[in-house]
Amino acid sequence: MNLRKKLHKIVKHFLANNEPRRAAALLAQKHPEDVADVLERLDDEERVLIFKYLPLELQADVLIRLDEEIIDKMLDHLSDKDISELVGEMDVDDAVDIIQELEPEERKKVLSMVPESERKQVEELLNYPENTAGGLMTTTCIRLNSHLKVKDALEHIRRIANGEVERLHLIYLVDKDGKFVGVVPLSRLLRAKEDQKLEELAESVPTVPPHMDQEEVARLVEKYDVFEIPVVSDDGRLLGVITADDLMDVIEEEATEDIAKFGGLGEAESIYLPPHKSAIRRLPWLYINLITALIAASVVGLFKKTIDAVVYLAVFMPVVAGMGGNAGTQALAITVRSLALGEVDFSDVKKLLFKEILTGILVGIAVGFITGVIAYIWVGKPFFGVLVAMALLGNMIVACIAGFLIPLGLKVLGQDPALASGVIVTTFTDVTGFLLFLGLATVFIDYLQ
Repeated sequence: MNLRKKLHKIVKHFLANNEPRRAAALLAQKHPEDVADVLERLDDEERVLIFKYLPLELQADVLIRLDEEIIDKMLDHLSDKDISELVGEMDVDDAVDIIQELEPEERKKVLSMVPESERKQVEELLNYPENTAGGLMTTTCIRLNSHLKVKDALEHIRRIANGEVERLHLIYLVDKDGKFVGVVPLSRLLRAKEDQKLEELAESVPTVPPHMDQEEVARLVEKYDVFEIPVVSDDGRLLGVITADDLMDVIEEEATEDIAKFGGLGEAESIYLPPHKSAIRRLPWLYINLITALIAASVVGLFKKTIDAVVYLAVFMPVVAGMGGNAGTQALAITVRSLALGEVDFSDVKKLLFKEILTGILVGIAVGFITGVIAYIWVGKPFFGVLVAMALLGNMIVACIAGFLIPLGLKVLGQDPALASGVIVTTFTDVTGFLLFLGLATVFIDYLQ
């Protein structure tokens, strides 16, 4: 039994004996991430009861780590004063995340209770959309004038660094107008001569504008292999910094979102979401899938006489459609990923399309040959094996083309390829597979009876 399971079991024992204070005292000794995990496993009343007994600093660290659905519930049970105290304990960027969960009127009340210096920083960040670089950044970083000497910089850092910044890895340099000049790693600063100017030690790093989408930010971070990235205004002023923990959250959030969409969910869903809310989120796409399944079924209905005459066609219909669907999903996954990473240049579309057609031919021949032999042995008719192989070859080619072109087309139309591509590609390959297989069977029915 791992640590979190043991903690959960002990906490439940304390709660069963009406001892929430002991449960909170135990959790207060643990890492905030472990505490958040335990709280997420409790029901709403238990969670709120224990949370109120936790130290304020730990409450702030834990709250921001909870699932978004649970954060909303927790805020409903906290007073405006409680929330303002929590916000005051948080880093500015985390405080903004919590404030954004509140209704406008409640947001004003809570901010009015936050100390003025922090309130101004929070209000400044609230001007940026949540999923942009400006919405992610923190304004609490060490920024120094590039003309300072090393000895003066070190003295200044000693005075202001304690408790004012999340992490002290980089010193951000600005000129007299606040325009970004570069960075100095702390390790390099400590090794430098005392009379050197900071501008002599400056290193260039990639920067992002405040309105850049968080997915683009994550892509830049991966490309340049950095753990912090400065946010710079159009006129070159340093606005803030996106730190490593927030960058990791973005990468996780974007990956989770894409997986959810790929699975037919409009948004990511927590495993702890109540059943009725899970059902509400899943039903729309299930209804869409039902419609597409009925479309495929209607195609089969067109060939009812053929199926009645050659009953064993029904055995291999799912094989032809299913293998096409799998091939289409493979091509789709690669294309959606490449689009997300910015790897697809539209000038290369013809070359990439030819590549997918060739891939479809190769996998179609390989899978079609094996399946055709199995069909021949199964039914005992050589031509039936040939027909199955031909249908599979055709559907594999169509599947690879669809898996490439459909997400690309959605991207051109301004739609999210991850959200709708799967349903469209699957429907396309089902319909194509049935048309090819049953159409060929109808044409050559004399050879199958």
